[in-house]
Amino acid sequence: MMTVMNSALSQTPALAFTLVSPISSLGIPTEVNDDYTILLDNAVSGGAGTSEYLGRMLEFATLASYLAKAGDDAFTTSDGPAGSMQAYASNAGTSMTIGVALNDNLAETDFGGVPVRGVASVRMATSHPFDVVKYTELGISLAEIPAGLAVGDALMAALFRPLLDRLSSFVQDTISSWLEADVGELDGIADALADTAADVAGEIAEETTEIVVEETVVAEVSLDLAAIAPPLAALGLLIAVPLLIEMLAKDFQVHFEINNLTDHDVEWAVEYSYDGAMTAQPASPTIPKMGRAIDAWGDTTDVDVAYQADFSLTNASGFEGTGFVLRLSVPDLADEGDIAVVLSVPWASDNSIWLGAAGPGTDWQQLWNDHGGGGGPLAVNHGTRQLYVDMGLDAVSGHGDSYHCALRIRSVPPTEQGAAHA
Repeated sequence: MMTVMNSALSQTPALAFTLVSPISSLGIPTEVNDDYTILLDNAVSGGAGTSEYLGRMLEFATLASYLAKAGDDAFTTSDGPAGSMQAYASNAGTSMTIGVALNDNLAETDFGGVPVRGVASVRMATSHPFDVVKYTELGISLAEIPAGLAVGDALMAALFRPLLDRLSSFVQDTISSWLEADVGELDGIADALADTAADVAGEIAEETTEIVVEETVVAEVSLDLAAIAPPLAALGLLIAVPLLIEMLAKDFQVHFEINNLTDHDVEWAVEYSYDGAMTAQPASPTIPKMGRAIDAWGDTTDVDVAYQADFSLTNASGFEGTGFVLRLSVPDLADEGDIAVVLSVPWASDNSIWLGAAGPGTDWQQLWNDHGGGGGPLAVNHGTRQLYVDMGLDAVSGHGDSYHCALRIRSVPPTEQGAAHA
């Protein structure tokens, strides 16, 4: 007989698990599968393709709203692949799966150079027919197994549920706290999201659960969630901020995403902001390079993943527009120079986007004056010898004052690096 119950601290052996992440903590990346590639190709082509792509990504915000409202009924728990356990939630076809897989007898294995006793994962997928998947995994570390504690089948079976409950509670409680926030200004919202995630992780880490095997308390379990707080906080710019902006009832709302499909970290910086514009932007100026992940919950076990930076822009009043000028740079390829990005949604004229070269002497306000005046194509591109950037906007006007813009930066194949792209 095995049961799990909560209790205060006692003298029983302690199993103090800790989540560890050998990969980037700057967000939850997207699997580079065929569906994502097709949607992103369409997104940077402008028009309806851009709207469809960002609309798909914003399905995750709708799922977040559902998780906050559904409370304890949001997740159902079941057995997962290869002896693991999972908590699953779904709304209108968009889903989240939180998984815990433990090594046999809690033996240590290597996880990106870190010794771990198992792996925890968070997987989010949009609805059919295009399955965009966001996925991250973290190691479950345990410094040592207390002397005299027998790690058998009964103990292993009893460990899954408290660890899974900790993870699902953290995700749900953090999202609920975000959506209850009183948002007046968007400046600094990324830090607020991160602080909230860290606070919730800290509260849950203080909780312990008694593990009872054959009516005997054999151990107390706790889980340090600090490592998952930063990537979830970065995801908050996609799943929480759009909902918070809706509450502000602003006239202009622009959702903008940068996708890094290179093997290099990309740095971004806002060099000029339209007077009156408000921007929710990532706390980190770095968009990590592509990586690899083992997705135990999907059809592919070893996949490329790409990181995004999500921005939400709105106006301060009903008679102002919004927009900014970004600088993109790749420190590994400093000789390539920087790339300037203009995104302009004026109040009284058409929207515009522009890409071009930038350098140490660039006059960023002049770039805005030259290219942010309104009007222009729905898709633009710019290339250097080793990098190629394309960008799409869904409409120049008349789109219900809610717009979407997507940018992709990728590497130029070595066979094509003879000259800069037009």
